[in-house]
Amino acid sequence: MNNFIKTVQTLTRKGDAFLARQGLKNFHQEAASLLASAKLHQSFDFQEVVTASFDRKKAPAPYFSHLEFSDLPLTVARGENCFIDLYFWRRRPTVIHNHHFMGAFQCLKGNNVDLEFKFHVEEKLSKFISLGKIEEVKSRVLKSGDITEINYLDKFIHQNHHQADLTINLCFRTPQKKNANISNYLFSGLRYEKDGKTLERVDRLIKLTQIEDFDFKQLDLTVDDAVHFLIQTAFHNSQNNRFIKLRDFLHKKVMKETGMSVDKLVRAHEKRLDDIIDLYH
Repeated sequence: MNNFIKTVQTLTRKGDAFLARQGLKNFHQEAASLLASAKLHQSFDFQEVVTASFDRKKAPAPYFSHLEFSDLPLTVARGENCFIDLYFWRRRPTVIHNHHFMGAFQCLKGNNVDLEFKFHVEEKLSKFISLGKIEEVKSRVLKSGDITEINYLDKFIHQNHHQADLTINLCFRTPQKKNANISNYLFSGLRYEKDGKTLERVDRLIKLTQIEDFDFKQLDLTVDDAVHFLIQTAFHNSQNNRFIKLRDFLHKKVMKETGMSVDKLVRAHEKRLDDIIDLYH
């Protein structure tokens, strides 16, 4: 076993020891400190990582499934209460998001422009949907060796712009907290919490439109269902008549109950995102 894999395994043991003593509260600071001391960007070896990931007896079970997060998520070390992942990214931005775990990430290769935000709630529209203002509070360029702490939920909201043909980020983190949802944000002021049951309902609804006719007006669809449906399908160009009618129905439902046009907010967000991307290319 070579240096990089040994080091990440040591870090998870140290992370477990800290969590046993101190709990979660300051783990983001401890994770950043441990990463800074380890200097993993200096020992990172791609061949070593690939070889270790195919070791049938020793390779840790992956936390994410293939393409669930990043272009390739790879778990390289697992402790009892923390683990270390590598995320491989091609040139693109993430959504604006928070996290339901604690930890820190480090750029091993490539270049990240990381934008950090605060969200100021102005109106809560439903259980999982709010309107407000998204305020950029920090912008930083992260290159090989640079580290950023990941605090819990709205204590750390960010968007990462991967600015190289290949960027490799390492994440030293706890598992997600049970019964906690992450949120995504639009530059135009929409915050939508990604509740698992709502996402499953919306995915099922989209797929049902591809099968047979049904009376969607009889369904118990909430504003949360409708907003997630409209966001997920904002750029669909389907000519399916069932899909078009359902989307129009949900658009009118949201407008009637909240006065909000999701499509308008998405278009404004995409315009702002295009402007930001142009700054970094």
